[in-house]
Amino acid sequence: MIDLNNRPGGPNLIVTAKTAHKVHFLDAATLTTQATIDMPGSTHELALSADGRTAYGTVYGDGIFIKRVNPDRRMVVIDLPSKSLTRVIDLGAVYAPHGVMMDNFGTLWCSGELGNAVLAIDPKTDKVEAVDVGSTAHWVAVSHPTGKLFVSVKQDWLAVVDLRSRKVIDRIKLPSIMEGIAISPDGGTVYCCAQTAAEFYVIDAASHAVTRTVPIDGADGTKRQMRRVRVAPDNQYVVVSSNQDHHAAIYRADGLKQIASFPTKKSPMGFGFAPGGKHAYICCHDDNEVWEFELATGAVTRTFPTAAGCEFIVAYDEPR
Repeated sequence: MIDLNNRPGGPNLIVTAKTAHKVHFLDAATLTTQATIDMPGSTHELALSADGRTAYGTVYGDGIFIKRVNPDRRMVVIDLPSKSLTRVIDLGAVYAPHGVMMDNFGTLWCSGELGNAVLAIDPKTDKVEAVDVGSTAHWVAVSHPTGKLFVSVKQDWLAVVDLRSRKVIDRIKLPSIMEGIAISPDGGTVYCCAQTAAEFYVIDAASHAVTRTVPIDGADGTKRQMRRVRVAPDNQYVVVSSNQDHHAAIYRADGLKQIASFPTKKSPMGFGFAPGGKHAYICCHDDNEVWEFELATGAVTRTFPTAAGCEFIVAYDEPR
């Protein structure tokens, strides 16, 4: 079964340009823009429906974490075949929603930063249930085989929510304050990045044991900063970005040996994966540019411009 949040790359790209309040659609083969649509606010992250026909995007509001400006309360619903905004889900309170994933039950899970919560959303009825996690949830990751949601709260611990009971079942203590989070496509391994050290942590999704600390060579461990992590859909590579260092690193998932790193343009953020499994994308937020690079070497192969504030990118197949 394909992990809905770690799909093999397809021929279509969708990119959020959050500062410009836009979403771009591109052809992955040519990197030419097919369409650009306006969003009702600063849309940060996306999750795709199981049938690949719909994208759900979190409208966070302007500004950044702690320096929020006009925090928002909405989720946009985008029809992928027509490349159009079809409706908006009101989350019921000003949550500043950010990270979003979909589980196998058809529930959308997103962070509710200002509510110290994660939100379980039924996209069929727009019903929203808040689950208090005790701190400012920012990113989420779903492990489908274990039935758990792992929640990054920008503390030195990670919250774990049971998907069925919708209750917090654990807090995983970590060596330092952490930020970016990802799950391996088989759902068995959690990766989370330190904010205050140049390293990331490996966690067993079943036992919650922290099994390894992995250094990020070439990144600055003295500078507190946002780091992101993603795992390739074929589980061959792990990629990590360091925002203020303008740096990206690539690891073989088997053994976690760092095989490459490279300087990026300003403020690298979200990763996506190209069709074929050999290339990935990284959004260089402050320079409004996306880079395509080789996973085996880190060599940058192509780039394309975006409207202001590119943060998230995903490649997807033609909707079924």
